[in-house]
Amino acid sequence: MKKLALLSVSLLYTLVSLAQLFYEERIELELKDGYESEVIYESSKGVFVMEATSEEKIGDQYQLKYDLYNSDLELEKTEKVMIPGKLRFNELYYNDEYIYNFYTRKDEFAIVSVRMEDLDINVTEGTLPMKANFRGMKVMGNTAYFEATKKKAEILYKVDLETGQATAIPLIVNNYDPKKVFVENYQLLEKTNELLIFLNVRLSKKEYETYLMMVNADGKAEKPFQLSQNDGNTISSVSACRISPTELVYTGTYSKNSVESEGLFFAKVTDGEVDFIQYFNFLDLNDFLSYLPERKQEKIEKKKEKKEKKGKEFSIDYLIADHDIIVLSDGYLFLGEAYYPTYRTESYTTYSNGVATTHYRTVFDGYRYTHAVLAKYGKDGALEWDICFEMYPNYKPFYVKRFIAISDQTENTIGMVFTSGNAIISKIVDFDGEVVSDEEWDLMETGNEEDKARWTSSNIDYWFENYFIAYGSQKIKDKSDKSKRKVYFVNKIGF
Repeated sequence: MKKLALLSVSLLYTLVSLAQLFYEERIELELKDGYESEVIYESSKGVFVMEATSEEKIGDQYQLKYDLYNSDLELEKTEKVMIPGKLRFNELYYNDEYIYNFYTRKDEFAIVSVRMEDLDINVTEGTLPMKANFRGMKVMGNTAYFEATKKKAEILYKVDLETGQATAIPLIVNNYDPKKVFVENYQLLEKTNELLIFLNVRLSKKEYETYLMMVNADGKAEKPFQLSQNDGNTISSVSACRISPTELVYTGTYSKNSVESEGLFFAKVTDGEVDFIQYFNFLDLNDFLSYLPERKQEKIEKKKEKKEKKGKEFSIDYLIADHDIIVLSDGYLFLGEAYYPTYRTESYTTYSNGVATTHYRTVFDGYRYTHAVLAKYGKDGALEWDICFEMYPNYKPFYVKRFIAISDQTENTIGMVFTSGNAIISKIVDFDGEVVSDEEWDLMETGNEEDKARWTSSNIDYWFENYFIAYGSQKIKDKSDKSKRKVYFVNKIGF
């Protein structure tokens, strides 16, 4: 059993600011109990579930353990389920009510569904086509959807969670070769129960067209319609929001001759017809380069000026993790987080006739996030204002993650919170683009004066009402007896 320490720290300290922040409760779980890979899933209903996997097989199976905690961080219930040891974790999807884990091996699969409010668990098993790469699980109703690649063509698969039956949905765009059709993004609109699949069709090495295919709540796919305008720009990331039964707005990033993004775009569609699409170069945004050293900023600005004198556009490339569009009464907000891939060199040894040879290879080492941009578009798609701010999470995820959580939205302001290094950052921006609050708090406190946190790896998410949940790993030194411990912690943070 993990040793559980519950600390009541509501009066420990209160950090007073425009957005008051206080640590209300904390639990610590020592990470030596036969389980590993702890994951937190929070629900706006005021509960959260901690998932962990057994370190070793039990017979020929692995055990998944789910712990349900209430809003006071008290353990209410524990449930366990076994999965075949030959299966490997493949994909995850969760929402406010359910957790779905997808496990595969060759043509076999299992989907473990967990209802968060009472830990009711269901396991769906079945078979899928061999040699197909499945990814990007989403669940709509009682059906799970996956992107898949088979024979160099991308398709969509749906799995009935009651029967396990799998059905393919071909991603066909007009008469184009299916091998030239690629899924740029696919998005589940939970409020309207529809799946949006954004497809890029490669016409040539540098030319693409973007289409949107929609799948309704019954699992029926509609004919794709074109989103791009054959203007030399390629949509490289995109998300949409339905604003009426016939209207969609969509935004994201675009590129010209690069895989990475060169700027932002905003567009509106009515009944499958594009009303407008507007593009904005990153270098035309305010302070987009502010996270860079001044000398590097100046160098980029000089290059931009030289290009403009020649009547050409200078651009820089970024990858952006864009959030869902936020609808305002007089426009829309875009929030995106800039990141780039990092790599490291590792060595390995091979043997031939008893002789050892050392080799070196470059391997992916996660995504480093640098800064974020918040922008407001008017109803006509015009960019009204934008602000950029630095963010530096203290770990590099191996998947594209959104670190920033929306803490609050009023008629006039939006609040954001995220971790940067070992601190919690809270920003409140009004809808005129002015930062009305910018606060920072240390996240390394444990609630015990005798403790000193040596390092912290953490994340913070909006939880429910006026609370956030912060969780992660800490290495702590007790100043009284000099002992050290490594724990998984959960903080309940009020504001």
